[in-house]
Amino acid sequence: MLSDLSESDHRGALSSLQVRRHCSDGHGWTIVTGAPDRRLLPYVIDYQGYREHARTPMRRLQPPFDGIPMIVTFGPSIDIINGDVPTRRGVFRSFLAGLHDVHVMTEYVGEQMGFQVNFTLLGAYRFLNIDMSDIANRCLDLGDLLGGAAADRLVGSLHDAADWPLRFDLMDRFLLERVHRGRAMSPDVAWALKSLQQCHGARSIGALSRDLACSRKTLVQRFHAQVGLSPKAVAGILRFAHAIERIRGADEERWADLAIACGYYDQAHFNRDFRRYSGRTPHQFRAAMLPEGGGVAG
Repeated sequence: MLSDLSESDHRGALSSLQVRRHCSDGHGWTIVTGAPDRRLLPYVIDYQGYREHARTPMRRLQPPFDGIPMIVTFGPSIDIINGDVPTRRGVFRSFLAGLHDVHVMTEYVGEQMGFQVNFTLLGAYRFLNIDMSDIANRCLDLGDLLGGAAADRLVGSLHDAADWPLRFDLMDRFLLERVHRGRAMSPDVAWALKSLQQCHGARSIGALSRDLACSRKTLVQRFHAQVGLSPKAVAGILRFAHAIERIRGADEERWADLAIACGYYDQAHFNRDFRRYSGRTPHQFRAAMLPEGGGVAG
C-alpha cells in the first residue's frame, strides 16, 4: 500500500542530497539530486533540482533512456530540437517527454531554474493513466497532461518553496496522491519489462511471449499501450543505456570489449546503434560529457 509508512518515515529518503556545481566563463550550474519518498521508489528514479546560466546558447544532447522525464520550469522556456532534423523545434516551459527511441537536444540561453522528475516506465504509466503510445517520441506541455489549473498549482508551489528540500517534499506529496489514484501496469507487461531491464535488453520478444504464454502480437500491442514502444525498441534502448552507464564510469574500456559486454554483436553494431541513438560515435559522446553532472554537450 502507498500509505503504509508513518510521517516520520516520509523524509527518510531525503536526509542527504547530492549537490554538484560547475562554473566557467560562459556557463554555470548547480544540480541537486535526491531520492523520492521510499513509497515512490517503484515509480520514480530520482529528483533533480537545477539552477544554471549561459551567456551563449547552451545545447545538450538528450539520448534515449528507460525512463520518462517531467520538467517543471520556473523561468524562461527551453527549446526542444529533433536530433535528426534540427529545423524541427518546439518551445516549452513545463513539459513531459514520452519514451523516445531517438535523440533530441535541449537549448536555452540566459537563466534557468527548475525541477526534474525522472519516472520509471512503470511509474509513468501509473502517473499519467493514458495510452503511452500517444506520447512516444513526443514532448507535451504539462498543462495538456495534468490540466492547466493543476499544472499551474504545481509550478507555483515549487517556485515559491523556500529551498530544495521543501521542493522535494512538495513533489513527494503531489506524486503520492496522484500515483495512489493511478492504474497499475498489467502484471504481464510489468513482468516482461522487468525481465528486459534485468538483462539490459538481451531477451527476445519470442522468449518473453513464450514465458507469458501469449502471442508476440499481443505482447507488442500491450507494450505500445502501457510502455509506449515495442519490446524490441525498449530492448534496444536498454542495451544503449547500459553502454552509456559503462562509458560514464571511471574506467575506460576498449570499445570492442565494451560492445560485447553490453550485448552487441560486434563493434560495428555498437557504433551503428550509438549513431542512431545519439547522433555521434562513442568516442565523440565521451568527449562531449560535461563536468559535475552537467549532461552531454549537444
